Formats: sequence, structure tokens, C-alpha cells
Amino acid sequence: MIIFFNLTLISSGANIPAHPPPLSEYISKKERSWNILNFIDLFWGSLAILAVLAVILFCCRYQQRRKARCLVKEQSEQEKYRKINQALLPFGFAYSLSKDIFYSLEDAWQKNFGYGKIYDEMAPVMNMIIDCEPVYFEYGGRRWMIEFWKGQYGITTGAEVGIYVEKERGSQKNPEDVFYDCVSEEDQLPIHMKLYKNGKLLFQRIENHWWLTGFMLGKFSYPGELLLEVTITFEDRNMMEKFVKGCYRTGYRPEDLRIFRNQASLCIYQPKSPQTSIYGKFFHKFVQWQNRFNCKLYCRITKEYPRTIDKLYYLMLAYPRIFAVITKTGRIAWEKKRK
Repeated sequence: MIIFFNLTLISSGANIPAHPPPLSEYISKKERSWNILNFIDLFWGSLAILAVLAVILFCCRYQQRRKARCLVKEQSEQEKYRKINQALLPFGFAYSLSKDIFYSLEDAWQKNFGYGKIYDEMAPVMNMIIDCEPVYFEYGGRRWMIEFWKGQYGITTGAEVGIYVEKERGSQKNPEDVFYDCVSEEDQLPIHMKLYKNGKLLFQRIENHWWLTGFMLGKFSYPGELLLEVTITFEDRNMMEKFVKGCYRTGYRPEDLRIFRNQASLCIYQPKSPQTSIYGKFFHKFVQWQNRFNCKLYCRITKEYPRTIDKLYYLMLAYPRIFAVITKTGRIAWEKKRK
């Protein structure tokens, strides 16, 4: 019977394997199937965990923003003003509620540090696309530098006037190669500055200072759109005349300046001195694109608040990382980094 069955299979043309598959091959195929199933289960399990974490994170962020909105409404203006300036104090800056600008403090720690040309060259690294106009002159046996800046500082539009002096005569013949010190309190000068954008006054400041500044948060500008008008009252007419001669060497003409007794006024629109930078135009355009984006992001997130003090306080509570952008870019972060 068995012989007849085998002959029948052979005669019918059935394909009978000469050797059956080994048991190890069968087990390996089964293991691969289990591995695929385990991978699918692990994938969906991980996806479910991520979804749960995303929901938890969203709920936490929602509660954080909701709490921040309540605190913005509940906290008094004085309390918000105090906390904002407390956060800015380590950077040597403060916020003016009346003028709606940031400004540098007179007794800021930056006063212990000087200023040199390298800082202007490295400005784009800290998202500062600015015009720099240094004026060099000699007075009282010392070399002086009064420098003017205007442009985009991170997510702020602003301007600066700084007064620096060489305490001890160095070997450098070119005044641009000198590293200057900040002037002492006795050498500070009364400065009056106004910043315009496309003919519109943004802000003005009048103060006896060594480094008079002003920065408007959330406003984007190109340096060419800004005009800085400055009036400086010097110690005497001799010092004023030395400064005026320095302006002439920089490229200004007599009709560009207004002189009254020991006061000199000038407007900085297109700087006369060469704008030095170790970075090219493409990098400058990229930085300005980033600054514009950050300004739009700031305005979009804080659009429900018309006042800057409320915008800042809301960012401190609800978006601390975005608030950090303010302190990590521009002049505020640059001066902190120098420390």
C-alpha cells in the first residue's frame, strides 16, 4: 500500500522536496515575525506615551499662560516695574516707563571696562546691525574718543553715545588702535540725543553721562532709516574745538555741525567713517532677517497688551525663553558677555 501511494505521487508529478527544511530555519522565521510584532507594539506604545506627554505639556503651558494673564491684570504697575528692572539690573540696564525705552545705568558695571574697535567689528555676532561713528581727538594731553551708534540691536531699535579716554599714553600711533577706558564721573559730559526713524521722533534723552543709550523694544529698523541728532556740552571751548576738528578729520564739513559757545551739535545719518566688520553682507542680511522675525514673534505673542510694561511682564511669566532673547541679543547681552 505504501509503495503504491509513493508511486502514485511520483506518477502525478508532485514536487516532493528531497530534504525537509531544517528546524533552525523555521525557528528563525518565527523569531523574525515576533520581532516585527514587538517593533510595531513598541512604536505604537512610544507614540502613545509621546501623545500623553504632549497633552500634559500643553495643559501645563496653558495653565502657565493663564496664570500669567491673571498676574498681569492683578499686579500693580509699580510691582511690574520693579520686577522688570530687577531682572535687567545684572545686565546694567533698566526700563523707563515714561519714555518706554531701555537705557544703560550710570553706575553700571560696564563702567569698569573700556571700549575698542574690536567690539564694533564683532557686533553682528550679537545680532547688532548698527552704524558706528567714532570721533578721535586730543585734549588735556590725553587721547579721547566719542563714538555714536544707531541701528538694530536684536529685537530693539536704538542709539548710543559713549565717551572714552586713554588714561596712559600708549605706543599706538593710530587712535583707532587704542583701547580706551570709560571716562570717570568728573569727565562725564551733558549729552542730549534724539533718534528719528524716517523723520519721526522715536525718543530723546538728556543727561550728564558717560554712555547715554536708548532702545525701543519690538521695533525693527535698518540703520539707514535712522537719524541720530546729538548735542554735547564740553568742559570749555578748547575741548569743543578739539572735538570739532576730530569731526572734520572723520569727514564732516563745517555746515554739518552747529556750534554755540562750548556746545557742538551734529546729525549722524550716513556715517562718514568706514564701517568695519569681519563678516560679509550675506551674514548681515541673515542677522537682520532673524531680528525682524524675532520682532514679529514678540509682537504676535504680546498683541493683547498695548503697553510695553505689560508685554515684558507677560513674557517673563509665560515665555521665559522668549524673554531671554531680549537679554541674549543686542547691546544688553554684548555688555554682559564682555564681563
